[in-house]
Amino acid sequence: MKSHSFSKKIYAMILSFALAAASLTGCASDDDGRNDDITLLDPVSVSVSSEVVSRRDIYNAKVVSAIVCPKVTEGSFERSINFSSYVKMPGEFVESGDPVITGDTKAIDKQIKELTKSIRKMETNYNETIADLRKDEEEKKATYEWDEEFIKDLEGQAPEKADPKYEEWKAYFDYRDALYRDSIMAYEWAKLERKETEEQYNLEHSYQLSKLNELNRQKNELMLLSEVSGEVVALGFWNYNNYIRYYEPGDYINKNTVGVAVGDTSIKQLRCEFVSQGDVNKAQDIYAIVNGKRYEVQYQSMSTEEYKKLLEKNDVVYGTFTIDDPLGEVNFGDYAVIVMINEMKKGVLCVPNSAVGTANGESYVYVAEGESYKERTIRTGASDGAYTEVLSGVEEGEVVKADFHVKNGARTTTLQRGSISNKFTSSGYLYYPSPKRIENPVEYGITYIDEICVKRYQEVIEGQVIARVHVVPDQIEIDRNDRQLLRLNQRLAELVEKGEEENKAQIRDLREQIADVSELLTDMRNDAKVTEIVAFSGGIITDVLDAEAGDLLKSGDAVARLSDESSSFIVVQDEDKKLSKGNKVNVTYTGPDGNKAVVEGEVVTANAMTLSKDLQADFALVRLPADVVAIISGTNQDSSGWWNITWLEVEATLRSMDNVILIPKSAVYEVKGSTYVTVRDDNGALRMVSFIAGGSDLENYWVAEGLEEGMTICWE
Repeated sequence: MKSHSFSKKIYAMILSFALAAASLTGCASDDDGRNDDITLLDPVSVSVSSEVVSRRDIYNAKVVSAIVCPKVTEGSFERSINFSSYVKMPGEFVESGDPVITGDTKAIDKQIKELTKSIRKMETNYNETIADLRKDEEEKKATYEWDEEFIKDLEGQAPEKADPKYEEWKAYFDYRDALYRDSIMAYEWAKLERKETEEQYNLEHSYQLSKLNELNRQKNELMLLSEVSGEVVALGFWNYNNYIRYYEPGDYINKNTVGVAVGDTSIKQLRCEFVSQGDVNKAQDIYAIVNGKRYEVQYQSMSTEEYKKLLEKNDVVYGTFTIDDPLGEVNFGDYAVIVMINEMKKGVLCVPNSAVGTANGESYVYVAEGESYKERTIRTGASDGAYTEVLSGVEEGEVVKADFHVKNGARTTTLQRGSISNKFTSSGYLYYPSPKRIENPVEYGITYIDEICVKRYQEVIEGQVIARVHVVPDQIEIDRNDRQLLRLNQRLAELVEKGEEENKAQIRDLREQIADVSELLTDMRNDAKVTEIVAFSGGIITDVLDAEAGDLLKSGDAVARLSDESSSFIVVQDEDKKLSKGNKVNVTYTGPDGNKAVVEGEVVTANAMTLSKDLQADFALVRLPADVVAIISGTNQDSSGWWNITWLEVEATLRSMDNVILIPKSAVYEVKGSTYVTVRDDNGALRMVSFIAGGSDLENYWVAEGLEEGMTICWE
């Protein structure tokens, strides 16, 4: 037996009494039975607390909650823009390279239109010119080839030089030979002219196409394009002192602002609190549980550069796993837990942690021998919150001194499978984040308002009158273009009379000018006839111009804003960021008849864990059927106030886990992060069993691993 100093014994005695007072008094005690590196007393009576050395399962595991989500890719603006419209909304599919948000491209669209028209004219003119040149070339080639054959035949008819007819033949031959050489030269010049025309055209055409490509590139910079194919799961918005709204036409957006997140729905990921590569490397087993079923997962490591970049932006860093789901049983928005078992030992010999003492770097316990305890050196292995594995030094069935015991409890239950979930309740309101402008289409003349014909939140159909107007035309400009058109037609008639073939190029140019002036005059006269501005499609009027009869309306000014029911959402308050794409929610609304009704909607925005800080919001968007949106909108038509919106009740079932073993919370106690229950065997024996808790609701824990259905547990 080791020799201990008197002071050490006194300290150990005080510690022993303190631990005894703090030890577990029953199965449902709130104390965790902590006891680190205890130095025990010398042998005492076996009447004090004791525990039988037995075989147990020891777990050292970490469990983190996760959400099933698509792989999300974010995009930012390449340059500063003036916002024009959302092309795609959350829940809508977008192809890689397609625009999601567009800036004001009117000016550049006009340049593209004019340049495209110019290129088409160039191509038409070239095709006509090159056709004429090819025809001329073929004709000259035919003449040259005919002359060539004629000369060959003529050479075959040459008389002898002594023949009196030779000089006559020679004179004719020289004449035909000169014609032949002229035809060769004409053919070569025709080929050269065609070739030079082609080369010049190709150079000019390529240059014009490069200008068009540059304009299109500049236009693309005014649009936010999706980098991947998938569903839009978040859009950029303004945040003014916690007042959040989506972009509206005319808003200025800075370069590099994150404006969209697109989810690749072909890839299912699990997002959770940050898990490092080191955590994964030391784990013996990693898996996920979704709806009570185990799934294999693969950790998606993050580069050091990406990790540092997120920290520099003060962004929260999350862990990412992909999940193997060949049967397609897992849905986006499903709740999951990831279980990382660092160490798991089944059926190993164990003693309570409170039985183990240390001295001089060695561990020991006090083993009952007769009426007293004797100290025995042991070699320890793994440990959880309450028990330590013994590799050598004691045998199964021996009794060791321990300030810990398992007490019987009057309350019992048999473990069964069930479901666990949490309720989410919040409020929401109908919102139209993508209104399109109904603009004054009159480009020529002065427009005056006669009457605004709609109210805010009114439902309209395609072609319905939004405003009545009258236009004062610019008659001076119309007369000037009439005179110009007259002169152009007179000039055209003169050239035609002189000969269309001889003046082909000039006639072609004049006809193009006549077409342009005629088109302009038609537009000017049509604008002068405008008396109504109408809806370009059906939808909901979300904003209308505050104007009176006689007010001036400039070209392109918005008379109203129109939203499609399919592009409207319920904005749900979600300060704790619990909602995620794919979650189903029940929305309670009041219809025009005053009765309440409930409709199911689906969350179409991503959970905050999948988004950067720039796109995280304290709300989620829920899509409802278009016919229900129309009904809800109908309740808003009696008033045109700025904040006239209908508030709605929203409920959802979240963090749902089905087909799992449930344990009453009052039956579970925790020791150093590990959870335990007392199991009563068929023979009445009690044993404390550790298990891995997957999660809980207000009443129950559920078991990820360690307990089996049908076990009986007890607690006080």
